[in-house]
Amino acid sequence: MVAELVARGAHDQLGYRSMVSLLVDRLGVSAGVARGMIRVASVLGEMPHTREAFESGALDLGRVRGLVEARQANPEVFAAHEAVLVDTVGGLAMGDVGRALDYWAQQASLEYADGGLSARRERRRLHVSVVGGMVHLDGRLDPVSGQVVITALDTLTDPANLDPTDDRTPAQRRADAIVGLCRDHLDHGDLPTQRTRRPHLTVHVSLEALEGRAGRPCELDDAGVITPEAARRLACDATITRMITRGESQVLDVGRATRVVPAGLRAALEARDRGCVIPGCGAPRRWCDAHHVIHWADGGPTSLANLALLCDRHHTLVHEGRVRLPARE
Repeated sequence: MVAELVARGAHDQLGYRSMVSLLVDRLGVSAGVARGMIRVASVLGEMPHTREAFESGALDLGRVRGLVEARQANPEVFAAHEAVLVDTVGGLAMGDVGRALDYWAQQASLEYADGGLSARRERRRLHVSVVGGMVHLDGRLDPVSGQVVITALDTLTDPANLDPTDDRTPAQRRADAIVGLCRDHLDHGDLPTQRTRRPHLTVHVSLEALEGRAGRPCELDDAGVITPEAARRLACDATITRMITRGESQVLDVGRATRVVPAGLRAALEARDRGCVIPGCGAPRRWCDAHHVIHWADGGPTSLANLALLCDRHHTLVHEGRVRLPARE
């Protein structure tokens, strides 16, 4: 149907700027999906075996898209092999279809396959946006770069290396893992200086919010508003700059930044706890925050006796009251 609409120039007759905008409006799909539909429709007329299998339901759209992309390696060779390729991908699990077609494309034209890998790399992207109080990530990577990310995430999500009581879903583990990798990079990486300071997480928080009450401001630079409890958790081990204001904007005084947990005390804490103190966790010391048992905003001292190492996950759970710290001997 899309092929027929393209052939008739239907978008112009119906008052649309392009076929993409017509499909987006009439079908409710994204522009990327619409372009993919047009790309498939434009060549199906030259792929009789693929079209027949698609129309009969023997092939789904994902397999058809794979065949369309593979055809670009060498259309003449593809025409000779099409019937066999259709039968082959129809009998494979979806996860194996791309692998089989990639090997065929290499045999049909190694030069095209090499160019295809470069083209895939050029299509890499990552979008980060704040929508509805959540930070949304959306992107795609070429196979080599993607494997680097998959391997790094696997080191932090392998169930064999996790606390047996960990009830997070695989998707939640991956989300926490990518945050953990970024936190480790910010804490320990060789980072460039930006405007005289190393990159860091900044929370703008009022005294009321820091004491656990509702108060403004209580927000991150880019991601927006957070709860007072989240601010207290971040403040457990942070550099604090006091800023006295009149109302919400007029700055009267800015005090020096002070380190809540000095380097020497942090070293003693790591030597004592060695890692996250929650039994069964096993997160190494470099992945942990210094948690104030009695929050310093509530008068708790920054002393070894009032500190404990907690990984980011258990630090959150302790502040939420869902996990208790083990008793000290």
